[in-house]
Amino acid sequence: MGFDQVEIVLRPTSIEEAWTQLMERGDAARFMGGGIDLALFAPRSVKTLIDLADVPLSGIDEDSSGLRIGATTTMTEAIESPQLSSYAKGFLRDVLRQVAAPLQRNLATFGGTLASGHPWSDVVPALLILDAELTIYDGSERRLSLESFYGERAASGRSLIRAIHLPPIPEGGRGAFVSFTRTAFDVGMLNVACFGSVADRRWASVRIAVGGTPGLGTRLRSVETLLTDQAPSEEGISQAAEAASAAIDARDDRRASASYRRKLTARLVARCLREIGGLSKGGAR
Repeated sequence: MGFDQVEIVLRPTSIEEAWTQLMERGDAARFMGGGIDLALFAPRSVKTLIDLADVPLSGIDEDSSGLRIGATTTMTEAIESPQLSSYAKGFLRDVLRQVAAPLQRNLATFGGTLASGHPWSDVVPALLILDAELTIYDGSERRLSLESFYGERAASGRSLIRAIHLPPIPEGGRGAFVSFTRTAFDVGMLNVACFGSVADRRWASVRIAVGGTPGLGTRLRSVETLLTDQAPSEEGISQAAEAASAAIDARDDRRASASYRRKLTARLVARCLREIGGLSKGGAR
């Protein structure tokens, strides 16, 4: 693993050129954004890096359709963006501040993070509950949900992320996130993201995602349905938290046992739902 086996670095200037270079070199080539994952995990068979630095894929824009984040935008650039700071009351900005260490956030890109799809990713659950969509390029350009992207990737293989799209936030919408870790920069044993609003004293647009189970972040739609149109209450939140605990694909690994992850899920889902439902005493993110 690492870069010592790499023989050539290509620097395309367009997404079409980058894709052509990947197709010509096949499994011996990899796209490179920030390069963190490649430095740590690149297989020995990789001889060519396709550096995306000169492809115009960076930047954050906002319009009536929501927020657009270019794939090579770094976590630090996003944290410092006024558009991201105002989006969803700063929810995603606050999540990004908890990701890895500052020096890593200077390199890590949105596209690279989503393409890597690490099960412990804090970014994936946060984007899932924001209903994120991706523009991808795999010979032609198309747009799909983040959930669909991971389903397709498992089935079909490679594509190049061009941008992440976040829709406008419903009035009163609020997000909450928590990652359970031993230290500030440690990989989490579990992470939970929730989003929702309360209208006419009833839940609306409730979304829940859990990651690090140790599987990749996943929406818990069956649990979301339990809360829809219900009045926020401690009883309802407790029932949803227990349902979430049962719904996750919990397994043992070196970080935690399946049973411990189920207990964590119930506690953290309840905590996040109280926060977005206005039932939290002081709240904590």
